[in-house]
Amino acid sequence: MPLSVAKSASLFVTLAGGLVNSLLTLQLASSWNTLQALDAESELDAWKLDGLRVLWALLAWYLLAAAFVSFVGFFGVLRNKPAHVRLYRDCASADLAFTLFATLLAFLAARAPARAACEQPELAPLLVSLSAYLSTFYTSAGPDEACERALEHTALVALAALVVLSVVRLHFLLAVCTHYASMSSALAPSGRPSHIEAEAGGVTVAADGEQRIRLLPLPAGVARADVVYAPVHCPAAGESLLGASAEVWVRAGAGPSSAYQPAYVNSAPASPAVPPYAPAYVQAAPAPQRDGEEEVELDAGLLDAGVVRVKREWI
Repeated sequence: MPLSVAKSASLFVTLAGGLVNSLLTLQLASSWNTLQALDAESELDAWKLDGLRVLWALLAWYLLAAAFVSFVGFFGVLRNKPAHVRLYRDCASADLAFTLFATLLAFLAARAPARAACEQPELAPLLVSLSAYLSTFYTSAGPDEACERALEHTALVALAALVVLSVVRLHFLLAVCTHYASMSSALAPSGRPSHIEAEAGGVTVAADGEQRIRLLPLPAGVARADVVYAPVHCPAAGESLLGASAEVWVRAGAGPSSAYQPAYVNSAPASPAVPPYAPAYVQAAPAPQRDGEEEVELDAGLLDAGVVRVKREWI
């Protein structure tokens, strides 16, 4: 598939997501020793689970999963694997929705704790600096009021930054969805190009001359050398008949030198095993009868077959 804008954006966002999340995961892993030594009076207290350690573990697993999904999506975009791209698209969509919801909840829930933080005596040296800084924009305010304003403006800036980041992620996610849609439309369920297929007389025909057919088992008592395959219209075929058949693709050889062309068989990935004999696909073009060739009676069910002759070297 050519390198389009959507594919380039998909490659960039998946690779960047994998690298950034991997680096953040490594940073969290390197801070584990510091987290263990925090307020630990004994070795047992260092391994005791509290709210901070649980939050650290959840964040580490989240970043690790995000890095894994991003690398899976990068591999899918690079190797044209729709299933891998779909996994990244679904996970990225859920992550974007969860991030926006969590950001809104955090902004609404952090206002009351922010006011309470301004009453802590440990923040007294900082309050003087905040008051002096905000006095250039507002009228003179007390330390507590300056602290509340600073924290409120910090929260607003953080919220605006997260919203901008979410909009950027949304645009990249739309590019991934566009690339996945183009991949899905370019590949049929059997892995064949679907945008070049057309229905002609009930037979699926591709632009490169390939046709999808089904091979029925060889009847008992019939020699393989005496059989030639031709398209037969079976609109009322039962499930048992279709279940015993093998789905294959046949393509006439390029540059025909006569009315009879050999076939090249390509098995579909999910189809039954192809029988050990190969089908002979003949073009619908009349040919002069030659010496040594046996004429075969036409069947009324044959489609687009003007002349069918036995050609033993094809079997």
